[in-house]
Amino acid sequence: MRSGAGPGARLLLRRVWIGAGQLAILLVLVFALSLVLPGDAADVQNNTILGEAQRAYARQLLGLDVSPVTRFAEWLGGAVRGDFGTSYANGASVGSVIAEPFLVTGLLAGLALLVLVPVAVGAGFAAGLAPGSFCDRVITSISIAVDSIPDFVFAVLLVAVLSVRLDLLPATFLGTDLSTVLEHPEYLVLPLVVTVARVTAPLVRLIRAGVIDVSGRPYIAQAHRLGVPRFALLARHVAPNALAPAVQELGRTGGGLLSGVLIVEAVFAIPGIASELIGAIGNRDDPVILAIVAITGVIAVVVNTAIDMAGHRMNPRAAAAVRR
Repeated sequence: MRSGAGPGARLLLRRVWIGAGQLAILLVLVFALSLVLPGDAADVQNNTILGEAQRAYARQLLGLDVSPVTRFAEWLGGAVRGDFGTSYANGASVGSVIAEPFLVTGLLAGLALLVLVPVAVGAGFAAGLAPGSFCDRVITSISIAVDSIPDFVFAVLLVAVLSVRLDLLPATFLGTDLSTVLEHPEYLVLPLVVTVARVTAPLVRLIRAGVIDVSGRPYIAQAHRLGVPRFALLARHVAPNALAPAVQELGRTGGGLLSGVLIVEAVFAIPGIASELIGAIGNRDDPVILAIVAITGVIAVVVNTAIDMAGHRMNPRAAAAVRR
């Protein structure tokens, strides 16, 4: 790294190197754990059909007769070139197997992100601009209550009340592909509520605290006395300083958003990447498992790095202190 690189460039390179190292360790651990599971793809898929000689031949066809290190190295070499290999379960390319589930998961995660940012900022500012008010107490109480309930418990409660008791929304998904999801958006309402609520709750309290802190600083009072319009004061001075810690927190909870989406998919039977991963584990389909882990890991690294850079741009001193 060149000594003349600016703080932003150094932070970016540092995050990329750390993310690459974390992803490599994650892939090794996941592959090692897959080896601990009883049986392999040949055993699981043909255990009641093939004899021992036929099973050995099936292992040879699937490439399971070589050492695990060789298998992992061959898969990793192909993945670097964009080829995730062939699924053990159906012989199709891994890319074609996981493409549509990733689109479904991406749709849910994208909608969650579009909703949670304005909700968190709006609720945080509403509470922070009137600390101690009825609105502040209600918003803070709701955020604490939601934050204290695990995702799957919150999902079950919503299903029990809104689906079973009141019959307002469907309890679970009945389709099998992306087109069915798009044709029946009502199936995404409860999963979206659970995903957004879990990540939004801590952000609301952090934004509230930031707004209260910044609003009480002397330069804000001086700006009031000089007649600076309220909207301009909030947009130019309060918001950037109050939101910087929340942006950093969003980076730390980005993995929570992704894991929350996967949990929600499993609870509501949405045909996303979580369902595909569960099926791949059951089939001991190592190429599919590794591809899903690799892609989700890359997405998490990219998102977290982007949020880190945004936080650095908004408040370089705070970003440097957080990452020191």
